[in-house]
Amino acid sequence: MVSMVALIAVLVLMGANQRWFARNYVFYSRFSTADGVTTGMRVRLKGFEIGKVVKVKLNSYNRVRVDIAIYEDYYDKIRPDSVVDLATDPLGLGAGSLNLLPGLNQLPPMEEHSFLPSTESNLGKALMAEGVVDKPLANGAIAGIISQIEPLLVEVRGTAAAVTHFLGDINGAVEGRSKNQISALMTTIQATMGTIESVLSSTGANANTLMVSGRDLMKNLNGITGNIDRLSSQLQDPKGLIPKLLDPQGSLKTFLDDKNQLYNQFTQILAQVNDTLGQVKGLAQYLNQSTPMISGLMEDTQTTLKKTSNVMEGLSNNPLLRGGIPAAKPQTSTLQGARDESF
Repeated sequence: MVSMVALIAVLVLMGANQRWFARNYVFYSRFSTADGVTTGMRVRLKGFEIGKVVKVKLNSYNRVRVDIAIYEDYYDKIRPDSVVDLATDPLGLGAGSLNLLPGLNQLPPMEEHSFLPSTESNLGKALMAEGVVDKPLANGAIAGIISQIEPLLVEVRGTAAAVTHFLGDINGAVEGRSKNQISALMTTIQATMGTIESVLSSTGANANTLMVSGRDLMKNLNGITGNIDRLSSQLQDPKGLIPKLLDPQGSLKTFLDDKNQLYNQFTQILAQVNDTLGQVKGLAQYLNQSTPMISGLMEDTQTTLKKTSNVMEGLSNNPLLRGGIPAAKPQTSTLQGARDESF
């Protein structure tokens, strides 16, 4: 319960600070353009914030309607003949503000939702000319401009000091009087230039070596080209190697002109190979034809062996024959083994 009360108290205080529970009185004005007018813009009177712009829209006559909410504490300042003035920043440093120029009369405040003419309208200009409006002093506007220029001048002076310091660092680094980042950069640049120079000198030496290697390669290529030229000339020479081989009296002709002896030998060899292939073919055909017979004979042999095994097993199991077959007596050989002879 206590925490709930504390929370409500905090919300009430926040609402009071944010004017959640305060009443605002809404008025409106018209401008030719919305440049410099934004929702949330402050409405000021003699430097005090007395309200805010709550709405900006374009009406059917292409005029900009601006709705202004005046705080309850300053509602009595909205007297008849009051005018609003859009104070834009001539230097473009801020968004400007909307200033209330109250009427100089002591009449009761205007009704809510009444029209407040702007200083750019004909009605506002007429009220200003009649002197019925509490106009700000000219020096006040100048003072406001100067107050905006002064921070800018401070920033300019700071920037100029920083530039001067930076130029001093550069001069000290170039002259070698100070050690800073710029001097370190200069040292690095000098080292880099020395490395580039050494690389260029090494590149020149390597280039000379490369030129010598290129000349040696050209010599080898020239030698290969000469060999090819000589071979080509030999092929074209009517008395060269190829014509000698193909000549009727040449080496090939002499080798082949043996009265068909070499040819006859090749013919005999081919005939023997052909006969051997025929025999192999006949043997393969015989084996193919005999395969079913061999298979049948093997099956019959397996069947006979199985039947014999069954008969022998039956005889061995017959009680009448058990012990009836006398054991075979060992027989002495009439021949003397070779191992029993004496040497």
